[in-house]
Amino acid sequence: MIDPRPALAFLALSLCWTCAALAQPEPIFASISATLETENVDIDPDDPAIWINAANPEKSRVIGTDKDVGLVVFDLDGKIVQRLNDGRLNNVDIRQDVTLGDETLSLVAASRRNDDTIVLYTVDKTGTLTQVTPFAFPGAPRKIDDDIYGIGLYHDASARRLFVIASFKTGEIMQWEITSNAGQLSLAFTRELAVPTQPEGVVADDELAFIYVGEEDGGLWRFAAAPDADTSGHLVDKVGSACLPEDDLEGLAVVKGADNSGYILASAQGVNRYVLYARQPDAHGNQPCYGSFNSSPAPPIRSRRLTASTSPHQLSRKPSLRA
Repeated sequence: MIDPRPALAFLALSLCWTCAALAQPEPIFASISATLETENVDIDPDDPAIWINAANPEKSRVIGTDKDVGLVVFDLDGKIVQRLNDGRLNNVDIRQDVTLGDETLSLVAASRRNDDTIVLYTVDKTGTLTQVTPFAFPGAPRKIDDDIYGIGLYHDASARRLFVIASFKTGEIMQWEITSNAGQLSLAFTRELAVPTQPEGVVADDELAFIYVGEEDGGLWRFAAAPDADTSGHLVDKVGSACLPEDDLEGLAVVKGADNSGYILASAQGVNRYVLYARQPDAHGNQPCYGSFNSSPAPPIRSRRLTASTSPHQLSRKPSLRA
């Protein structure tokens, strides 16, 4: 059974931040207790995504990258149930039950630094990952001077279109559409975005059609997600602010509430905190920071474990739990 205490703790914090949003005082800073650690991975865990078993939630899976090895899949007790030694997979994302062509599937995408490619897996009803054939696709339509890094998926459900967004250390960000022809997947380049310096975390808000990118030393950026939209970005918050006092800005997630309410969650690695911003931009396009929290007791930096502080049902498909 899923422990309800993390969800209740997060709900209590959410109520505080909802009240704060009305008056917009100074950001609130809090601590919550971690309730679970996974088994150790081999080298360096970085970015997880959650596959939710709708029929049997306690059988859901956490899919994490072990940066120099591949993917590691955990059950909700933190036990390793699958290893995929497929190279230097840096970031990972998932979308479930998407229709491509005549097929409905759950798809995992990861960024592979060995060869600057995007690799794809399907997830079956037991939460087991299998490589797609072909497995690896170029991350950019041209040669980029540094590694592929972050990755995110964007699903436009009304148009039945699925996109993958890959960031490179140079600041260049590539958006591709994933298409299917007779069951075989392929990628079609749609457009290029950019931030001034090295980004990593990428997450899309499917319902509100935004892409968020974490520029590690710069700040949190928002872009319109449609492939034909303006490519200019909006800086939501910058490193050096009250909520992001130090670099690095790392993983990102969307915390979804009713009626498109919720938060954008960002991991501020320099201060070992998770920062919450309004999910809905206001009339001026701004998304205030409501505050941040840490997970106590905090694991050491570069720990070889993932730490869970919230129920997976509180987050979208891609939370970042990196310390």
